[in-house]
Amino acid sequence: MDQAELKQYVDTEKALERIRGNAKLFKTLLTHFLATRTQFEQLRKEIEANDREAAAKSVHAIKGVAANLSMTVLYELCPPLEALLKTDADTAEAFKSFEAAFEKTVESVNVLLQNPPA
Repeated sequence: MDQAELKQYVDTEKALERIRGNAKLFKTLLTHFLATRTQFEQLRKEIEANDREAAAKSVHAIKGVAANLSMTVLYELCPPLEALLKTDADTAEAFKSFEAAFEKTVESVNVLLQNPPA
């Protein structure tokens, strides 16, 4: 993953700016983000069970984390999926895109944890 792609999924500069340059805190927050995999799996189950209200809440929670850590692509896919979940619209394509972005974001976080910013 090159730096441009990495920045697309986790904008380190903006995230560090948000937390006043605290690289140690940033690393801790990235580690905590990896725990959202459980939340993502719960979202998948909620969508499969057609529990749209619970799924919308899960997406909203992931959106907050993505915003705080400047996870741009993931964050930008949250509002449309959340909106679809609040209707009877088909969410298959939106969830597929969301899932791909989530996986790329996880990959980016793993790269950053192996090579943390100074």
